[in-house]
Amino acid sequence: MSEDYLALIPAAGIGSRAQLKLAKQFTEIGSKTIIEYAIDPFLLDENCKKICVVTQEENDIWNSLAISNHEKIVSCIGGDTRMESVLKGLEFLMEQEDKGSLVAIHDAARPCLIKEDLQKLMDFASEEMKDEGQGVLLAHQPPESVSLGNKNKITKTLDRSKVWLSATPQVFFLEDILRAIDNAKEEKKVFSDEVGAALNFFDGTITPILSDRMNIKVTKKEDLVLVEQYLKLSGRL
Repeated sequence: MSEDYLALIPAAGIGSRAQLKLAKQFTEIGSKTIIEYAIDPFLLDENCKKICVVTQEENDIWNSLAISNHEKIVSCIGGDTRMESVLKGLEFLMEQEDKGSLVAIHDAARPCLIKEDLQKLMDFASEEMKDEGQGVLLAHQPPESVSLGNKNKITKTLDRSKVWLSATPQVFFLEDILRAIDNAKEEKKVFSDEVGAALNFFDGTITPILSDRMNIKVTKKEDLVLVEQYLKLSGRL
C-alpha cells in the first residue's frame, strides 16, 4: 500500500523546441491544458497530500486556471532552468513538510500518465525505498536497436536490454533529492532530470519501473497530435 506523498510539477519552462505560441504545458488539447492533464492523476490519488507547481513569476495563464486554486495545490516561483525550478520547489516544500516525505517529481508536459503506473510506482517507493539516496522512476526500454556515434559514424552498438529511457514521475525522499540538486548547483553541474543529480551525489539504488510507452513528454509540435489521439482513446478527452 502506498503511503502519503508529495508531488512536484516544474512548469516554469518556455518550451522553445515545441515552437508553439504558448509554453507547451499551457497549450490546450480539447477543453484543458496539458498541465491540467499532467496534474489530474495526482489530484485523483488520495495518497497525494500536496502538489507544488513551480511557475514563472506572475504567470497569468496558470493563475487563470481553476485548478490553480485547488485545495491540494500550492505554487511557487521557479528559476531559469528545470533543475533550478525543481530546487526552488523542493525548498518550498521543505519549509512546510517533513523532510522524510516521499516526493514524486513529474514533468508538466507529460499529460498521458495513467493511474495504474502512478500506483505501481508509489507502491514500490513506499515498500522498497528505505535507505538514503534511493529512488525509483517510470521508464521504458527501446524496441529499436540502440547505437552510439556522431553525425557521420556509428561507433558502438548497445545492448538495448540494458538501456532505459527515463520518464517521470521520479520519486525520492524530499531531503535526499534536495541535497543532491543543491550539491549539483554548488558544483556547477546541470542535470536534465533528478536521477542524474541523485546518481552524482549518492550511491543509492535507483530502480526503473516499466511504464506505459504513451507516457510521453510533449517536446515538439507534432507530439500534440499523438497525445490528442491517446487522450481520446483513453477516454480523457
